[in-house]
Amino acid sequence: MNDNIFEKMTNQLRETIDSSVALALHNKNQEVQIVHLIWALLTNTNSVLNQLLNKMNVNKAAIELEAKSNASKLPSVSSVTKESIKLSRELYESFQKAQGQMASNGDKFIAIDTWLISNFDNKVIKDILGKYIDLKEAKKELEAIRAGKQIDSQSGDDNLEALNKYGIDLNKKAIDGELDPVIGRDEQINRMMQILIRKTKNNPIL
Repeated sequence: MNDNIFEKMTNQLRETIDSSVALALHNKNQEVQIVHLIWALLTNTNSVLNQLLNKMNVNKAAIELEAKSNASKLPSVSSVTKESIKLSRELYESFQKAQGQMASNGDKFIAIDTWLISNFDNKVIKDILGKYIDLKEAKKELEAIRAGKQIDSQSGDDNLEALNKYGIDLNKKAIDGELDPVIGRDEQINRMMQILIRKTKNNPIL
């Protein structure tokens, strides 16, 4: 493990780290801590963490207040700059842990969901998220969001975000009884198939 670990991160994770630095600077903290990363994820409405909380029907505002409260307890200084601020040892080690999980997943880059799952046992994350969600259930939900997809590019979790933002989970709809009934639609289905297989129709209209 070395500084090249940052080259193995997805764009989403790198951008979240940048946001974490901004929050630490705003808070006048000399180090960027795990709490800053969680806080940054909570402030991004499209982050995988917010997707997770939406799926689990959790009060996100309460968790964000929890993160801010934790951050407010960190030591602060009168002045800190982007050049002088550094990552805490604990945060860096959390990335190393996620890199190990990345390899186990068969991924080429560390995604945010991998970082979260790898560090659900971290005390700070337990204190902020564990009060509001079952972390074992959260792990299952994140794995469902991933749906077995491997992260093989730095934009790999951009695709996950798009799928969860715009895609339709047909399995969930079927389980929840939200799909239109198929029974009794044989005639419509047969007609659709006939239209699709007509070689003379270039643009079939269903």
